[in-house]
Amino acid sequence: MAQKMFSKQFLSTLCLVGAALIWGTAFVAQTTGMEHIGPLTFTNIRFFIGGLIVLPLAIKEIPNFKNTQKKNRLIIIILLTGLSLLIGSFLQQYALQYTKIGNAAFLTILYVPFVPIISRFFLKKRIHWSIWLSVSVCLVGSYYLTIENSFEAQFADFLVVVCALFFALHCILIDEYFELVNAPFTLATSQFLLCFLYSLPFIFIFENPTLTGINKELLELLYVGVLSSGIAYTLQILGQRYVKPSTAAITFSLEGVFGSLAAWIILSQILTNIQIFGCFLILLGVLLAQLIPLINKDAASSRYYSE
Repeated sequence: MAQKMFSKQFLSTLCLVGAALIWGTAFVAQTTGMEHIGPLTFTNIRFFIGGLIVLPLAIKEIPNFKNTQKKNRLIIIILLTGLSLLIGSFLQQYALQYTKIGNAAFLTILYVPFVPIISRFFLKKRIHWSIWLSVSVCLVGSYYLTIENSFEAQFADFLVVVCALFFALHCILIDEYFELVNAPFTLATSQFLLCFLYSLPFIFIFENPTLTGINKELLELLYVGVLSSGIAYTLQILGQRYVKPSTAAITFSLEGVFGSLAAWIILSQILTNIQIFGCFLILLGVLLAQLIPLINKDAASSRYYSE
C-alpha cells in the first residue's frame, strides 16, 4: 500500500514538473509570437484554443452540478475567475514586449506569497509571520532583478508584479469554486472561453488583427494554447490529486527557472550577475512561504494563516 501511494505521489510530482516546464518554456513562444499580432489578440486566441482542448472533459462533468447549491455565487465566482485570469495573462503578455523572459518568469511566481496576503482582505484571516518574511525577501529580490533595467523595462516588470497579484486572486477564486462543486475541467473550460469573450471586443478597438498575421504566429499560438493552457492545466489537476498544495506550489516555482533557461538557450537572453542574485532571492522567498509551514507546527496548522 505504501509503495503504491509513493508511486502515485511520484507520478503526480512528474505531472507538476511537466506543467511547470510547459509554462516556463511557453514564455519563449509568448515573446516570439507577437511579431505580427498584438498581445491582446495573442491572449484572446490562446484561450480560445485552450477552451476547445478542455471542453470534451468538461462535458463529462455536467452531472456534478445536479445537487449544487448557491448557484448564483458559483456563477459569480466563475465570471471573476475568468476575468482575473484574463487581466493577469494580458499584463504578462504585454510586458514581455519590453522585458526579459527571466524577469517576467521570476516576477510571475510572486503569486505564491501574494495568495495569503490577498486572502487577508477577502477572507479576513490573520497572516502568519512567515509570509511577511517571504514577501520581504521577494521584494528585495525584485529590486535587484530590475535595478539595471531602463525605465521602460522597469515599468514592464511592474506590470508583471501586478499580473502576479491577479494570478494570486485567480488561485483564491479557484479554491472558492471547489468549495461549491468538484468539476475542475468545467472551470478550466469556462475560464478559458470567458477570457476569449471578455477580450474579443477590445482586440478590434485597440489592435488590428489580420488572418495573415495570425497565420504567421500559428505555431506559437498552438504551443501556448494547446500545451500551456490545455495540457499543462490538465497536468496540474492530475498532479494535485496526490500531492500536498505546499509541495505543488514549490514545484510550480520551477516555472521561473525553466523560463530563464529556455530564454537563454533559445533566444540567448542572458541575465546579469545582479539579476541572477535577484532571481535567487525571489525563489528563496517563494520557497520560504512553503517550507516554513512544513517545519513549524504553528504555521503548518493552516499553512499560511495564524488563528
